[in-house]
Amino acid sequence: MELLRLRRRLELARRGHKLLKDKLDGLVQRFFSIKNAYLALHEKLEPDLVHIFSKSVMSSALSHPQSFEEEFLKRGEAAVETSTKNIMGIKIPAYQLSLGAKPSYAPLLATVEFGEALSGFTQALPALVDLAAASKALRLIATQIIETRRRVNALEYILIPELGRNVRLIRMQLSERERSTQVVLLKKKEE
Repeated sequence: MELLRLRRRLELARRGHKLLKDKLDGLVQRFFSIKNAYLALHEKLEPDLVHIFSKSVMSSALSHPQSFEEEFLKRGEAAVETSTKNIMGIKIPAYQLSLGAKPSYAPLLATVEFGEALSGFTQALPALVDLAAASKALRLIATQIIETRRRVNALEYILIPELGRNVRLIRMQLSERERSTQVVLLKKKEE
């Protein structure tokens, strides 16, 4: 009975190993596709952000600090709505940006650089939200890849070989008992 139980367990472990291996392959493929999209978006966005921040620094240097803060703090409204997507059992957040009132400022009180920085940031904001969503997805998928790889390795290198050894040991013991029983029966027949 123990042999039958171990055989079923070994077969279940092998099927689980195959399923986890397939899941790991799928996660790695999804990770690389999201990574490529993330890197492309980052590469596209980085020069724009450098330009926006340099204009912002110039604007703050050319403006009175108090007026710059007042102009900066009374900007338009934006909200980010969060939903989740399920990718191979992982709940990945999806962000949807909704812009409210457009940011406005008094052109006579602000510098040209401030206006350029503000319009550049307003244009870059949706891409920044997409970049944040891709970054979060990469972190969650990477965590799941590590966890799945640990499970696959535990099955492959620890549980399956141990169950195989136990099955072989029980088979050897059963065959030894069968031989000893046959020897006893032969001796009984001879008597």
